[in-house]
Amino acid sequence: MKYQAVMIDLDGTLLSDAEQICVTNKQAICLAVNNGYQVSLASGRPHQLMMPYVDQLQLSLPIICCNGAYIYDPKTQRVQHQHTISHESLTGLLSLLNDGHFDFTIYSSKGIFAQKESTHTKGLEKKAEVINAAMELQIIPTLTELIARSGDVYKVLVSSQDKESLNQLRDSLQTHFQADLSTPNKLDITSKAATKGHALQQWLNDQNISSHNTIAFGDGDNDASMFRLVGEPVAMANASPALKGMANLIVTNNNGCGIGQYLRLIVQEGQHTCQNTFSY
Repeated sequence: MKYQAVMIDLDGTLLSDAEQICVTNKQAICLAVNNGYQVSLASGRPHQLMMPYVDQLQLSLPIICCNGAYIYDPKTQRVQHQHTISHESLTGLLSLLNDGHFDFTIYSSKGIFAQKESTHTKGLEKKAEVINAAMELQIIPTLTELIARSGDVYKVLVSSQDKESLNQLRDSLQTHFQADLSTPNKLDITSKAATKGHALQQWLNDQNISSHNTIAFGDGDNDASMFRLVGEPVAMANASPALKGMANLIVTNNNGCGIGQYLRLIVQEGQHTCQNTFSY
């Protein structure tokens, strides 16, 4: 079987810990695109923090943002297929987080918002500075004003060093929201309809490509819906145990160049014939 599409997660997958893409990975992605593969990115990030990498890789297809809450077209600079958190649900969610003293960050159509400065907001500002991304982060202490000014909300990210409390919060939200750990210390909360898998299926429909002919690379639990969809799910060595269990194979961690090495093999051979336990 010849693959036609490649979807790649960013943080913990394509990006190193220093927010860089290794040369081997860049060259292999370029090789895949030049050989007719449809390549794009899927991330928990909003498009503002993805576009510098889209430009760096010279990709042109729509990208999946905020864990599938919307798809962004770099050509038209427009949002497509968005799934937002309703005002009523947002009000209840933020009240719950506020009562539980959780730090949270809101990703919305009007930018990025938080109730107070946190380790996560400082990290976002540093990321934006490093990659020269156009990102505005607003701190609004009053909850009612925060909700009123945030516009259409795509995602709420909760950060905590208390992993047990974060897991309990995730489990308590599953009925009304999609709640996935992107890292052990970060919980991504979106509408129930917003997942990377749902967005990838829409993306594939738009490209007229079968999910069976698609490769997906990821590392976090928020990539699980993509892994369940595609014909070739590939996990990083640093991936969560649950995601590794879903993968056909495992490549080097995000600081290595396993993605590029594997993609080069796929492009050159035209198909994947290796065993599930094979690692690059």
